[in-house]
Amino acid sequence: MKSKALKTVLPVLLLLGALPAAAEVMAIRADGRLSLNNGLIEAVIDANGDVVSFRDLRGTPTDLIQSGQKLYWDANAEALGTTATPPPKKGYYRPSPADTSVELVTATATLADVKISSGPTEHFPFRAERHYVMKDGLPGLYAYVVFRHPADLPAARLWQTRFVFRTSPQVFNAWSIARDKLIRIPRAEVTQKLMDATFRLADGTVKTKYLNSVYWGDVPAYGTLSVEPGKSRGIWMIEPSPEYHNGGPIKQGQTVHDDVLLRVLQSSHFGAKSVDVQAGEAWSKVYGPFLIYANQATTPGRLWFDIDRQLAAEKAQWPYDFVSVPEYARTRGTLSGEVRLNGAAAGKSRVVLSDPGGAWSDSGKGYNYWGEVYADGQFRIEGIAPGTYALSVTGADQPRDLSGRTVTIRAGEQDTGTIFWEKESHGKTLWQLGTFDRQAAEFRNGDEARGYQMFSLYPQQFPNDVDFTIGRSLAARDWNYAHWSWYMRNPAWHLRFNATPQAGEGKLTIGIASAQPAKGKLTDVRVALNGQEIGAIRLPKTGTAGYRGGVQDQNYNLVTFTFDASLLKAENDLTLRHADGQVFDPALIKAADSAAADDDQAPGTAAPGQVMYDAIKLDVP
Repeated sequence: MKSKALKTVLPVLLLLGALPAAAEVMAIRADGRLSLNNGLIEAVIDANGDVVSFRDLRGTPTDLIQSGQKLYWDANAEALGTTATPPPKKGYYRPSPADTSVELVTATATLADVKISSGPTEHFPFRAERHYVMKDGLPGLYAYVVFRHPADLPAARLWQTRFVFRTSPQVFNAWSIARDKLIRIPRAEVTQKLMDATFRLADGTVKTKYLNSVYWGDVPAYGTLSVEPGKSRGIWMIEPSPEYHNGGPIKQGQTVHDDVLLRVLQSSHFGAKSVDVQAGEAWSKVYGPFLIYANQATTPGRLWFDIDRQLAAEKAQWPYDFVSVPEYARTRGTLSGEVRLNGAAAGKSRVVLSDPGGAWSDSGKGYNYWGEVYADGQFRIEGIAPGTYALSVTGADQPRDLSGRTVTIRAGEQDTGTIFWEKESHGKTLWQLGTFDRQAAEFRNGDEARGYQMFSLYPQQFPNDVDFTIGRSLAARDWNYAHWSWYMRNPAWHLRFNATPQAGEGKLTIGIASAQPAKGKLTDVRVALNGQEIGAIRLPKTGTAGYRGGVQDQNYNLVTFTFDASLLKAENDLTLRHADGQVFDPALIKAADSAAADDDQAPGTAAPGQVMYDAIKLDVP
């Protein structure tokens, strides 16, 4: 392989130990493998397209991948039709040399680009093209994958696709998903499997990959760290744009667990939708690029200082000029405008661009963009790939989103002008509990919901169950974030308030952030006012927030009950009762059998059903 000398300028200022000499990017083939080396990082790629070695060459050269493991890519997909052979479990597709080719498409002193082509197969009806890109002067490796479904392939479904970096336990001892969140990797012996990637340890603690779930749009960088006195190092996932994730700004999923550093690009966790492509439909999408980045410093805080700097540098370069696939939009547009709600600025809301023809929270075949609406009602969204999008506005404590609009993005600046949004009114609001924001975070335990088996806290915190009085009780203390189907003494939660009798019809509006039936296919929560039933919340499972650590699922529901306002009196009692609830029994808190523990459609433990209330509002004529 021919290459040219290049003087490398290192931007990282916080490196620990001696720096290697400046070096050009070299790509060398040997023994069926391809080695990329820029004097800072060496990445070795095998015939399967997996990175089997990722060495940090600064100071003492150190392989950051666990011995015998790799950095690999996989997918969960299926053919939507009859196949000659049974599909693999959960549609797992991991490429093999038989259906994979590895090609060095660019090799200069400043950049090496490796293209890995895989598929299609009988059970993976896509053509997948991965890329690893190494640049001079950068201690990292870019990665991305393009999915292509030509019209001649059968109907297909893509559930999940991700890159998995198996980190070395001899090197790393901590995770960090935020500057102020450093978690030591649990190393105690596993004594019991509780559910998918969730284990009880010999010291009595539980480790689970769901502990470190995040909203991907809010967390553009996270990593696995080595923390020792006076020296630290990290291996990080840095994402300059979340545009390719399905589900928009509320999409959540895994980041790090055990000795695994993930970059999940599409998933159905928390009730999100798969990508479904029909027979005869041509579809393609670029997932990424993102940067796998290695750094060294004296403390974790200094590692994060460097990450903030590098993230800013990556965002400034987006869209990247090194991406070699035609589907990637190098020319982008900007959308700005104003949103007014009943004539006032619609602050604390978001403008979301998504796939046309459906809810923005279901979007996944195309790209998603969003931007905050500020206190003055203005918004601005940059870096949008040209195309036609559905435009929605969500938030501002409104039960329903503004939807039904489309916008066509072109290169350059565009202005929507003023978007007028009307509040939904059912008369006079007598009271409201919570904020309509699609999640139950403001209620008790909402800030700790990522913990394992949060329902087990209920007996100690609510020994007499929930009994809430409007104007006296506190939402963050007296209303639990999840209404479990198990109860202590009273099968109904009480919501008490004062009012005066009214003529006409009242409206009770309830936002549901998550639902998990206790039995059967639907929840059965009976809603009564002063002993008179006015409706029932009957919803299918919306996702996995109740038992996989969340305060919302991707799917949101809004229910409105109309009632005779003459039922109101001076002192009122609104009750919400699981008709299929049962008395809390500690004996029920146990792991299911190993088969159920891997079933994404079942809790995996004998966890109760639940409903998470986003907000509850009562209106009178």
